[in-house]
Amino acid sequence: MSGARRGLTLLEVLVALAILGFLGLVFVRIFSSTFDATGNISARNELLHEAQIAQQLIASKVKLAWYVYPAGTSIKINGGKTTANALAGSSSWTVGGGPDQPFLALVLPPKDPRRDCASDRDGCYRFYAYYAFPRSYYLDDEVITPGSDQRLDPDPRNDGTWVLMEFRGVLSGFVPNTKASPPCTNTPVPNGGLDGSGRLLVEYVQPQDASPGYTIFSVLPDGSVELRLRMLKKTANRTVRVPPRDRPPLTLKAVPRNYRVGCTGP
Repeated sequence: MSGARRGLTLLEVLVALAILGFLGLVFVRIFSSTFDATGNISARNELLHEAQIAQQLIASKVKLAWYVYPAGTSIKINGGKTTANALAGSSSWTVGGGPDQPFLALVLPPKDPRRDCASDRDGCYRFYAYYAFPRSYYLDDEVITPGSDQRLDPDPRNDGTWVLMEFRGVLSGFVPNTKASPPCTNTPVPNGGLDGSGRLLVEYVQPQDASPGYTIFSVLPDGSVELRLRMLKKTANRTVRVPPRDRPPLTLKAVPRNYRVGCTGP
């Protein structure tokens, strides 16, 4: 005698749906957690990569430098918006002058010392500077005009982070007085006469005075430079820091190989 086939009761259906719903929620949470972790790793790797490229580029210029302006030197590049010290509300910078003075300045030798600077820029000594100011300042239309290839997309969450800039100029007419006594005392200190504008090097730099504090550029007495960077980027779901808050900043030391070449005195 065969028994009648019994269907599922309403209670059994509800229990099955509850179990499926619970399992689905668990899977969604696992997937979401994995996706968030992957996104966090990707964002960290991107910031790390950009920071390392910026440090290597600056270090390469320091290694070529004929002169590194010492701490305490006050420099005005020109009157342009992209070279102003927006942090201190000034047109001038001071090397090693505190949290609002992330500034480094160098003199590089001519690309071809056999050429005459008066007729060929490759024969000129070159001025380089690196500095930072707020991303919000950089986005001002008077600083970087709309449509420029240097323009950044608005990102209000990160208006307080910094952008790191590079300036390149030519020291027309400068030739070190190597035969003077003492020699090489005529290195010019720019006071607004250099042509050109600053260009973006990297964005999402953590401000020096944000916790944990640090110093981007440190010029040592022998002309060598210590470069430090902390990166910070806020998104809708996370704050990405490179390196993490409890780790020291990314640090690189560079020593100029051409420092005061041709100068025999102090």
